Amino acid sequence: MKLSPVNNRRLLPACPGLLLTILTVLFAGCSNPMAVSKDVNSRYYSIPSGSRLILHQDLKVPDGKAHINIQHGRTAAGLDNWTVGCELEVRKLGPGVVTADTFIIRRAEVSREWINRPSTMRFYRTLYLQSDTQPNVMNMECQYWSYPLHGDVIPIAEIREALGSVASLEFVQ
Repeated sequence: MKLSPVNNRRLLPACPGLLLTILTVLFAGCSNPMAVSKDVNSRYYSIPSGSRLILHQDLKVPDGKAHINIQHGRTAAGLDNWTVGCELEVRKLGPGVVTADTFIIRRAEVSREWINRPSTMRFYRTLYLQSDTQPNVMNMECQYWSYPLHGDVIPIAEIREALGSVASLEFVQ
């Protein structure tokens, strides 16, 4: 069936204001769930460039590994993926040592990815680090697994709990 221009008008709502209202409501529901916030207590806090990760103790890089696991305030051989844990990543395979230092956070990213469709997602934050004295240190990635409808961005409070006394975060204003 071919529609003439006269018949096409019937496809449009009688009230253009109603169409605008419907579109506004629909697009408002499409807001970004990973929106940023400047409130450090918000789950969606955006870590500003120039902030610092302060490592309070020397950490050993295990033999044959390129990361150090930190969870519940201590280093660990592996992470419980269902609880927030962090990996401090280095360029060279261990054994090695990352000494206590202050690392500048060049940038921070928030993301998520499927681990096992449709049941499991990994939610994570990556902090890209810089140190003039330890160029081997690349980044720290904090993550946890969850069900897609239950998971969300990792709040700073949970990253701080995972790091405990091993490391701390300081944010620039």
